[in-house]
Amino acid sequence: MKTKMTLSKGGSAFRKIAMGSWHKAGDPTVYGLLEIDMTKALEYMKAQEAATGLKLSISHLVGKAAATAMKERPEINGMIRNNRIYLRETVDIFYQVNIPGNPEDPVGKATLTGVVVREAEKLSVSQIAQELAAKSKAIKGGEQSELTKSLDAMKWVPWGFMRTLLNLTSFLNYDLGINLTWAGMPRDAFGSIMITNIGGMGADTAWAPLVSYSKVPILLTVGQIKQRAWVTETGSVEARPVARIGVTFDHRFMDGTHAAALQKIFEKCFAEPEKYFGEVSALSYPKLSSFALKMA
Repeated sequence: MKTKMTLSKGGSAFRKIAMGSWHKAGDPTVYGLLEIDMTKALEYMKAQEAATGLKLSISHLVGKAAATAMKERPEINGMIRNNRIYLRETVDIFYQVNIPGNPEDPVGKATLTGVVVREAEKLSVSQIAQELAAKSKAIKGGEQSELTKSLDAMKWVPWGFMRTLLNLTSFLNYDLGINLTWAGMPRDAFGSIMITNIGGMGADTAWAPLVSYSKVPILLTVGQIKQRAWVTETGSVEARPVARIGVTFDHRFMDGTHAAALQKIFEKCFAEPEKYFGEVSALSYPKLSSFALKMA
C-alpha cells in the first residue's frame, strides 16, 4: 500500500535554510556530553541577582566559560578556510534565539535566529547577559538585525537552490573575504562558537548539528538543570543540581585532547564561579536550600 503524503507548503526561512544545509550523511562531526554540578553556580547566580538586580541564566555562565576556555586554549578559536586553519583574535559567541510564532500556533510558526556577543572574553557574565538581553528583546520586538535581514532575503530563494546559495555566499564571505553586507549577508555572522539553550524549552539532553557554511567548529546545547545522583570527591552519593551540556565539534579542527582541555576549564569555572564569572568575587554567599537550588 502506497503511503499517502502531501507536499508541505510554506514554512519559515530557517526551515528552508536547514534543508539546504545538510545533503547526506558522512562528516567529521564528533559529539560529547558534559555534566556539570551547578551547586556553586546557582549560589553565584542568586548572589549576583541580589547584588545587581540582574537575572542570569545558565546560558550566560556557559558563554563566559566558553570564552574563558577559548582564551586559555586559543588554538580552538578559529575556522577552516580553503582547507587551512585560521585563528581568531577575539571570542565572539553566537546565541541562538527562538522567536515563537503567532498565538494560535507558537511552535509550528516559530523561527530560529540569533545574536552575537563580540569579544566575550573581555566581558563579565553580567555584561554578557545585558548585551544578549538587549539584542534578543530588539529582535523579538520586530527590530531587524543583520541576520534577520538575511533570513528575510532567504524566503525568496527556491528550495532547490538554497544549498548552492549557502555554500556560495560562505565561500565569498569567508574564503575570499568579500563584503556582502550590501546584499543582506552579514560578515562573520556566527562568531567563534554557537550556544543554544534547550533547557528553556524543557529539554535536558540534546546535541545540535554543525553547519559548514557558518565556519563555526563548536556548538553547545545547554540543558535544563535537574537533581541527579552525583558522586562526590569523598565517594559518597548526593543529590545535586546538574546541567548537561551537549558538545558538537568538527574533528578536522579539534580532537579528544582539545575536548578534554575544554572540559577541565568548564569544570574549573563552575567550581569557582566567583573567580571566573566576575563582579561578586568578594561576596559571601548565603546558604541556599535545596528547594532554592532546584528552582533557580
